[in-house]
Amino acid sequence: MKKQLLILLSLTIFNTASELDLGLGVGTLYYPDYLGSDSSSTLVFPYPYIDYRSKNLKIDKDGLKQQIFSIDSLSVRVSMSGSLPVKASKAREGMDELDLAGEIGPALVYSLYEDSGFSVKLDLPIRAVVSTDLEGIDYRGYIYELKAMIEYESEDGYLYQFHTGGVWGDSRYHNYIYGVEERFVTDDRDHYKAEAGYSGYKTSFGISKKFEKVWAGAFVRHYTLRGTIFEDSPLMRKDSAIYSGVFVAYLFDKEFSNKVKQWIE
Repeated sequence: MKKQLLILLSLTIFNTASELDLGLGVGTLYYPDYLGSDSSSTLVFPYPYIDYRSKNLKIDKDGLKQQIFSIDSLSVRVSMSGSLPVKASKAREGMDELDLAGEIGPALVYSLYEDSGFSVKLDLPIRAVVSTDLEGIDYRGYIYELKAMIEYESEDGYLYQFHTGGVWGDSRYHNYIYGVEERFVTDDRDHYKAEAGYSGYKTSFGISKKFEKVWAGAFVRHYTLRGTIFEDSPLMRKDSAIYSGVFVAYLFDKEFSNKVKQWIE
């Protein structure tokens, strides 16, 4: 949901050497209120299924991947992510809510190995973070990652994805989530100002498959927060976090998808 507006806007850059599949799906997502929170939520939501593939652009369940340039095994693409809004939980009682946030920026990708559906890549994305309460937009700093991406697509169409690596952020981003201003100090919550530095280590595994009329997928992601620069924040209640989700979509007829692609082109 957090990426759909950007994905739909991106459909304007189609080209003739492309493939498009459209559908309508439903997903369920389990997630903590924020990394380090002891409160979590489960969300069930509908979503538009968009799978677009061209030489330099790909739009799918992972968002938008626009290749900017490529030299041998090195390429630069657009990286996107985001987070859902968070109401004041027990740890943040009386504090400002965390708004819907989006992240976008370039990613440097180096391909170590690709053959027979199997690939190993190093990915270095650097993303600016902005949040919105639907009335305005605020800049919240930036984050960057260094991760390994191992993927395998079997002959029968199953796609397995394993990603693992560290995350870092600047002080502005960390203070947005973990900082405590003087006006929010209580007997159980001290003043805290976060610094720039290490934000945690994440590992994720996903599996998906496209059938004739149905696409289905699932993922689980684990964060380790020990040793983070903000681990002393009074808002840190847990040193790990789990995200998980299951998604199913009904795929429209190829003829309909092709008509939409021709209309956009």
